[in-house]
Amino acid sequence: MKIYLACGLTHVPRSEFPAYVNLLQSLAVHLTDMHGIEVKYALRDSDPQLGQKPFADRARLCYAWDKEMVEWADLVVAEASFPSTGLGIELQIACARNTPIIVAFRLDERHKAPPVEYRTPDQRLHSLQLGEGYVSLMALGLPTIAKVLSYRNDADALSRVGAAVDAYR
Repeated sequence: MKIYLACGLTHVPRSEFPAYVNLLQSLAVHLTDMHGIEVKYALRDSDPQLGQKPFADRARLCYAWDKEMVEWADLVVAEASFPSTGLGIELQIACARNTPIIVAFRLDERHKAPPVEYRTPDQRLHSLQLGEGYVSLMALGLPTIAKVLSYRNDADALSRVGAAVDAYR
């Protein structure tokens, strides 16, 4: 089995970035060593290489290489704790290819979107539909999502993602 470990990196708070990188690397190692799965992910398989390319080529290459990894995968595991346009694009590519997706996110009140109300042009008051406030309802509505799981810490993430991958297989 081949897994693309998708994630959002651009808007990870810099104070949390080292821990997030560690989580992603740990997930990749866990899935490879404990479950015998080939894993690709941006922090190892595209981002370091982008830094060696001319700046003017990086956006095009980022899209092409990450798209190629999504298309290569039998299953996408999306770590969705942080909002990301790129992650959304990757999920849509997976969905268009009918590739199953497991969405995982950390339950952390600091990252939960609070409820918000707004007025429509006719002045009616509405609540913005945020679901549980962690992952966009649009993303969660993708028809190829096989599992959505939340976790509380890194060990919980490894356990739950590993179990979800095993159940999928």
